[in-house]
Amino acid sequence: MMKIGILIVFRNDESIIEVQKFIELLTEKNKLAVCFVNNGSTDGTLKLLKEIQEEVSIPISIIDVKKSRGHNAAIKAGIRYLTSKDDLPYTLCLQKYTSQDFSTLKKVFRIITQEKGVVKDLFKKTKRMIHKNVFSLSSILDTAC
Repeated sequence: MMKIGILIVFRNDESIIEVQKFIELLTEKNKLAVCFVNNGSTDGTLKLLKEIQEEVSIPISIIDVKKSRGHNAAIKAGIRYLTSKDDLPYTLCLQKYTSQDFSTLKKVFRIITQEKGVVKDLFKKTKRMIHKNVFSLSSILDTAC
């Protein structure tokens, strides 16, 4: 079974993280290796991410970057962690979570749980980010539609 890494970067997003929606979205997604990166948040973002981590049935990793050094540094930290933990052929990255991104996550998760050939073809057509086999979530969605 091909596993896909999902990396989501958060920064001071306490007011827009809907814990229950994330729990519903991530439950029973065994094909995913999920990593949340808390990028130097000064609000309750980390607490909400831990709440999600405790409630879902799949393992979720949380990287807590104490002081923000920018999105690229947060992405690199998450990718280093994910690639050291699992042999993932692909990683999808959401660079900065916004309230509109939840529907994007739902659509992309629906796409990547389809037939393996469809997913591989999708990655071949999508431009990767600066890291090997790391793709933007939004570009996957653009390619699929």
